[in-house]
Amino acid sequence: MGELIDRDDDYGRWILNDSTFRQREINRLKSHIRDSEDQARQRSSHSAHGVSVIIPTYRGRDRIVGTLDSVHAQALDPELFEVIVVANGEPDGTLEIVRELAAGTSVPTRLIHARQPSAGAARNLGIAAARKSYVTFVDDDDRIERNYLSALLEQAGLGRVVVAPIKDLPPEGEPQVDSVLASRLRELVSRSGATPIEQVTWLLGFNACKLIPTSIARMATYATDLRSGEDVAYMASLLGRDLVVVGARDADDENAYLRTLRGESVSRREMTFDFAVRDRLAVIRNLPEPLNAKAASAQRHLLLAQANFIRRYLDENPEQVERVAAEIDKLEIADFPWALVNRGRARDLAILYCFAPFLDSSGVVAAKALAERDRVVDVISADMADVRGRDDAVDVLASRWIDRRQIVPGRASFGDWKAISDFATKAAAQAEVWHAERGGYETLYTRALWVGSHVAGALFKQSHWNVRWTAEFSDPLGRGVDGSRRPGTLSHNGVTERLRRVLDLHGVQSPEDATLFEFIELVTYVLADELIFTNANQRDYMLSLVDPKVAALAREKSVVRAHPTPIQAAYTAKETRYQVPESAVNIAYFGSFYGNRTLDEVLFGIVNLQPKVRAQVRVHIFCNKPVEFREEVRRYGLGGNVIVNSYLSYMEFLNASTKFDALIVKDVDSAGDFERNPFLPSKYSDYRGSGASVWGIVEDSSPLSECELDYVSRVGDGNGARAVIEAIVRDRDEARSGRVTGV
Repeated sequence: MGELIDRDDDYGRWILNDSTFRQREINRLKSHIRDSEDQARQRSSHSAHGVSVIIPTYRGRDRIVGTLDSVHAQALDPELFEVIVVANGEPDGTLEIVRELAAGTSVPTRLIHARQPSAGAARNLGIAAARKSYVTFVDDDDRIERNYLSALLEQAGLGRVVVAPIKDLPPEGEPQVDSVLASRLRELVSRSGATPIEQVTWLLGFNACKLIPTSIARMATYATDLRSGEDVAYMASLLGRDLVVVGARDADDENAYLRTLRGESVSRREMTFDFAVRDRLAVIRNLPEPLNAKAASAQRHLLLAQANFIRRYLDENPEQVERVAAEIDKLEIADFPWALVNRGRARDLAILYCFAPFLDSSGVVAAKALAERDRVVDVISADMADVRGRDDAVDVLASRWIDRRQIVPGRASFGDWKAISDFATKAAAQAEVWHAERGGYETLYTRALWVGSHVAGALFKQSHWNVRWTAEFSDPLGRGVDGSRRPGTLSHNGVTERLRRVLDLHGVQSPEDATLFEFIELVTYVLADELIFTNANQRDYMLSLVDPKVAALAREKSVVRAHPTPIQAAYTAKETRYQVPESAVNIAYFGSFYGNRTLDEVLFGIVNLQPKVRAQVRVHIFCNKPVEFREEVRRYGLGGNVIVNSYLSYMEFLNASTKFDALIVKDVDSAGDFERNPFLPSKYSDYRGSGASVWGIVEDSSPLSECELDYVSRVGDGNGARAVIEAIVRDRDEARSGRVTGV
């Protein structure tokens, strides 16, 4: 006779009404949370060897008999397995059936009942109650063949997930083995060796036919509020734990999981908005934080599988695309694969020589600009791999607004006309193909400091006058930060000839000695429909260098727009490991140092603080010359106050910027080079989204001096810097009283 070990009709009732039982459960669950993975693996050795078969059931009265009969009929020694039935929801007669079946078997069978209906919660209860060293799940309408458990247990090991074949049970007829899933599992089971679980992520999309070490199973919990897909979110927790998958083979071919085919299974559900969009997004939101890079890469496949349901829904309901996009936006899923949703939507084109995922400030600002423009675009960019690093996390800045993207192969160059012309020719050719496929683009957007963007834009505009071209200048192209002409030889080739003819048609002559940068400025002024400058000083300065008639034409179609601030999700997309001392007042500077930009006034200000104030201050520097700046700090005797670091990647910088009390942004020292400073530091726009206070070290009448700043001092003014630092310290100390002084 079987033993009904637990007779708890309502586990939830015991938790609520029995304080001793409740405290015991709380303590036990806390121990699972506290344990490290190694401790959990070690503790599993104290579990009895064998398998806990967990069967969640909801209103399973008409199904559970066949399931339990197949489990109780296993060839495995009853001492080596137990059955845990977790009934959830209002009683429907299932409890009585399970008790009766348990009484007639030698297999230890336990019953847990929770009135709250939740498949995830039921599985969590089953895992928590398991007394064997391995667990496996069986749905209440499925069956298992007689050698299923013995074949699984024979291959079991602490670092292993053992899988068995699957056969589909149609409403009528014999089990089928020709489904896609059955075929994939059959191939996996037949492999002679072990396969890292990260290489078979498709295996994680369902609960069935797996044997998992109980210690590993307890390292995560099923989501209890998902209407479907809780298995995907839970199984993703297996990634990154050095687990391998091995097959459970059986000479008698009696080791399969028999899956009942039902219309409500995920693969067969009707593509409603709730199921295909809301429920899939809920699963994506519940995917765990990857343990490592290996897990993150594998988990991406799980995310894409869920997103493909959304794509299928849009294929059937294309008119719902805006509703779908709004739903995704509402949940702020930073790494959502927007290309699946945006497919075919772009009616606008962007040619951006330097663009994500390559790390360059020009490309980063271009990505922010696409977000601000709020139009789905196709993007053509250059291959910058030889000259810039790569960070795929930067995609979060603009992926929401990108349909197709093409990276043009070739040698990247800032100032070599041959390489620039080669890119522009290839980019314009790709644009022609897409333009034809789209039935014509409505707008074109280019952005430069890397002039290849505008060159390609000019070639495309030359053939498509009806496409509105917006060209943006991040900084003057023809002049450097010191006001000197930027060198760049304009050699003669087919691109040069085409663009000169365009200028001739407009009655504009390029100076014979023009550099390639000056030439492209001129071409862009003439051909573009809209010109964007980051500040009025920049526009005035750049247009002062060309013929007055061209300047008047350019001014007429120009607008001033500061660098855009990143979307808020970008500030949490990549968490920094940089630690900030909580007891200190923390100020940070992120940026480059060169001849006309230093932080001498800040160092002078720290030196001249009262000792009591100086002891509270930590200034964190992230720069391009850490070795040289550390030596500068040493000369000032400020090693205890100034921490010098190398650059952070852009996305990590965004997250780090949220950790500080104040952030320093500084004008270049343009005295003697420009009548009025034409440069607006791009870091200002990044700082504004961080939530930290912004300290601007400004020149009079500079673009930065006209921005909204929390603290202000002048370039070269050490005493002014000291006063700002004192104000930052006071404001932090007085923050609770709400009294903020500012300077």
